[in-house]
Amino acid sequence: MLSKIAKWLFQLPGRLFGPIFRNRLTIFIFFMLIAAGVFSAKRYLRAHQSDDEFVTTTPTDYNRTIQREMPLREAREQCGGPLHDNAGQTWPSSAGYLHQPERLTGTGLHRLTLDNQGNDFAVLVRLETPTAPQQLAEVFIPAAGNFDVKIDSAVEHVMKIKNIKSGCNFRSRAFALGKDSDWRMPLEMHANSGIEFQSISDREF
Repeated sequence: MLSKIAKWLFQLPGRLFGPIFRNRLTIFIFFMLIAAGVFSAKRYLRAHQSDDEFVTTTPTDYNRTIQREMPLREAREQCGGPLHDNAGQTWPSSAGYLHQPERLTGTGLHRLTLDNQGNDFAVLVRLETPTAPQQLAEVFIPAAGNFDVKIDSAVEHVMKIKNIKSGCNFRSRAFALGKDSDWRMPLEMHANSGIEFQSISDREF
């Protein structure tokens, strides 16, 4: 019985492919089908290879998005930690001047509210002019607090902020206030804040 099965299996290829190779037309059709199969397989593999390349290149845009936020992230990593005192003096319990500005006179004075209500940390704020970098005012504002200062709306100003909790320092671009109204400025350093900030070192602060 086993010998008959083995003999039948041995003769099976001849029985299957024998009719195919009896004439040239069937041989041509046979090899055309093989070629079509090979071509389809290559096309399938190329399509999946393109998909893989697309998946690997997709994070590039994500990395570019992260790259735009790197300066602030690096600044946080290099900050000096919490500031427990102000050069040996305890921090005030409420918002106020640490350095009182010179008394300004004129009709161009407007109120600027430094709003720290969106933060859970106290800040030290310095106001300067970009043309003559000198300290006009230095203000301490506790967490969730605010403070009003008077500045000249005809002059551009630069604001420097020190996060008392982390020790990070930031500087704004030069800005000017509108002449017809008072201003409220949230002290927020994220990308959606009204004024663009950049990280700076302790020496630059």
